[in-house]
Formats: sequence, structure tokens, C-alpha cells
Amino acid sequence: MIAELLNRDIMLQQLADIREDLEFDIARRRQAGDEVPSDDGILLEELKRAEASERRVSSGQPGFDPPTAERRGVEPAPLDDFAFFSREPVVSLLQSALDAYFDEHADEVVEDPPADDRRADAADAIVAARHLRDVPAPVRTDDGRRLFNKFSITDVRFVRSLMAEGIRLFRGRHAFNNHPAAPHSLPDKVRLVIVGDWGSGLPRAQKVAQQIRKIVEAGLREGLAQHLIHLGDVYYSGWEREVRKRFLPYWPVQANEVGVIGSWALNGNHEMYSGGFGYYDALLGDDRFQRQQQSSFFSLVNRHWKILALDTGWQDGGLKDPQSDWLAGELADPTRSVLLLSHHQLFSVYEAGSRGLVAKIAPLLERTPIKAWFWGHEHRCMTFRPHQHVEYAVCAGHGGVPVYMWHDVGEGYVPPGEYEYRKQRWSGLEPWATFGFAVLEFDGPTIHVRYIDEDGNEHHTQDIS
Repeated sequence: MIAELLNRDIMLQQLADIREDLEFDIARRRQAGDEVPSDDGILLEELKRAEASERRVSSGQPGFDPPTAERRGVEPAPLDDFAFFSREPVVSLLQSALDAYFDEHADEVVEDPPADDRRADAADAIVAARHLRDVPAPVRTDDGRRLFNKFSITDVRFVRSLMAEGIRLFRGRHAFNNHPAAPHSLPDKVRLVIVGDWGSGLPRAQKVAQQIRKIVEAGLREGLAQHLIHLGDVYYSGWEREVRKRFLPYWPVQANEVGVIGSWALNGNHEMYSGGFGYYDALLGDDRFQRQQQSSFFSLVNRHWKILALDTGWQDGGLKDPQSDWLAGELADPTRSVLLLSHHQLFSVYEAGSRGLVAKIAPLLERTPIKAWFWGHEHRCMTFRPHQHVEYAVCAGHGGVPVYMWHDVGEGYVPPGEYEYRKQRWSGLEPWATFGFAVLEFDGPTIHVRYIDEDGNEHHTQDIS
């Protein structure tokens, strides 16, 4: 990823530039009596809507606002200055289009500037290691903001064309596969590695993959059955090129291990911003994910446990039918404990639960409480006390998206929070959270969970039984 494309002010400027260029083109066509292509009209409508919405309120990651200066005695930059991962589809498509543009103009990008280069902001190593060559270094304002100088792309029509294509895909999304993958049988002793929101391709996300690989290789030496599960989100908007650039090359299962190690991937909201085609066709079409049978919901079963994975991305934060009926049928089996997996959260202490998901699943949980649920979406590592009919709930969305960590280790947790990984990586004025993943060791009716960070440190454990 490129640092400038992760700055909200830059994205707002680009939205306006592309909108103005398109308005000029449309006006010129109309003045000449020419027909305006329908894609141009749709794109202009979406650009205006997205720009107006973005100027009202940020579509970036919520819940990571820094504390007041009085508390810390410093003026940190908003997270949107460093790590703007938009939840607005059109803005995400703009980031994807600009990223593709700079792939075509690689001479305009530099990587890993030397430490004595004045343009190298200390936080860039924490977030992105690539920069635009001819854009002057950002400056800090008195209130801590990190401001880039204005820049213009030389081929606006290339970016416009990609955005129009993305909006067509978003509106005409990939068909939902109504059939779950065939249940996959697991031995009673098995290892699952779970990582969420990992598909950024950033250097630190690659470090996470390297640590997972160490776990995998240890399991291979032990002859242990293993499965790796991604909880969803390939950035910026799940294009096929992003799946092939940021996800598949770093997935910690090798091509010759298809028959030995299972690979599974949930659908996230970012995959669907380009219609889900990159997810269904490229990601699930990769041989390593063949067990999933190109279905976005599936089950893994042994004598003691039923692991049920849901698609909450096709309907952003919802539960596309017939999943609720499928889930109700699966929950009717009283012989096994249930572990749910999803991208979106049922609840949180920092932001709201996903309303569509809650509406469909809460009545099921009231009738049949479940043992455990792991989700992502919110880029944290956090465990919860029993809540809303889930005995063990875990947010494991800290696999690949940089966020701040303002809480100190000794600070308490807002109920129902029980534990949060709060190792800070200070860079300049801002403390960054540490990436990681979860390793679930199934041993009969008990799951021993180990939480491991990007440096290979085991920082927390829990038993689920």
C-alpha cells in the first residue's frame, strides 16, 4: 500500500478532482449534443453522494479516537491521517483504482526510504512502506494533523474507468451461493489458526503470515491435523487483482500442502465493495480453498464440536438467507458444542453490533445459547465475558490493519470486555496496536486458545470447554 492513499484528506481531494473532471466531460458532451454514457451518469451520482457523505463524517475506522491532549500532553494525528481504511464502497473503490494506477506507473512510487530521508515519517514503517516519489513530505500542524501537499494524477480517465467498473460490480454483485460447503470432518485433536482482517498485504501483515507459518511447520512436524481460517476483508475493495496481490501470495499454506492443511476464508464487507467476484472466483477458486466448494458458509465437525462459519459480508453486517434457516437446523443438534465464526461482530464495547446480523441471530441464540464465537471487522484483539447468550466471545480482527492503541495495560475493561491486547508500538506521537492471530488447539471437549502476536510472542491463553 502507498502512504498517500491511506490519508483521508488526500482521498477527499481525489474524489473532488475526479468529480470535477467528470462534470466537465459531461457538460462538454451535452453542449455538443452527444449522448452521455450511462456509466458516466451513474459514476457522477455515486461520486457526489460519497463525497458529500465523507465531508460530513469520516468513513474510516471508528472507535480509535485519541484521548484529549490534556490527558496525554501531546497532540497526536487522527488515525485517518495515517491509516484511512474506508467503509464507504465508493471511497474504497477510489483507493483501489488509484492503487492500480500507481501499479501501472511504478516509477512514481518509492519504497522504504532511508532513515535519513526527511520525508520518512516514523509512523510510515508501522503502516505503509511505499510513498509517491514527487509528493513532498507531509508536515505536522500545530494541532497534530499530518498534512500532505496536493498532488494530481496524470490519467484521470484511467481511474474513472476503474471506478465505473467497480461500481457496476458493486451494484451487480456476484450471486450468493445458497448451498453450504459439505460438512468437513475433523479429528478430535486438531489445530485451527484464525486470523482476521489480514488481507492488507502490508509488511506487518506479512510478518503475521510468517508467524503463522512457524505454527504450521511445527504442526507438520508433529503430524497434527491443521486448518487455517481467514475471518474476512481483503483491501481496499476485494478486487481480483487485490486478492492476487495482497492475499494469495502470503497465505501461509503452500500449494503442495493442499491435501494436508485446510484453508478457509469468510466473506467480509470489503470483498463485496467490488461485488464479491474477487472473493468467490479468485480466492475461493484457488486450489488451497477447494474444500470450501466456492461457498461462503460452511461447517467443520468432530465428535465434540461443530464449527459453523457464516457470511455476514454479502449483506454488509447482515445474514443473507438461507443462512438463518441453515444455522437453526445446525443448532438443533444437542450432541456437540457450537463455535461460530463470522466477519462482523455480534457486539462490542467500542462500536455497535451489526444490526442485520443481530436481528436474525438473536432469536436463535435465545432459544439455543452457544459456547463460543470468533469474529473480526473491528481491528482489535479482545475477549469478552458471557454476553448475549454466547459464553466465550472473541474479536480477532487484528491481523493486518494498523490502528491506535491508546489504552495502557493496567487500565480496566468496559463490560462485557474481559481482556484486550494492549502492547503499544510507539512511533512519533502515536501508539500503534500490535497485530496477531489466535491458535485453537482442540483436544476432545476442550479448546485451548493461544493468542500470538506479529513478533511471535504468546500474550494470552484461555480454555473453552
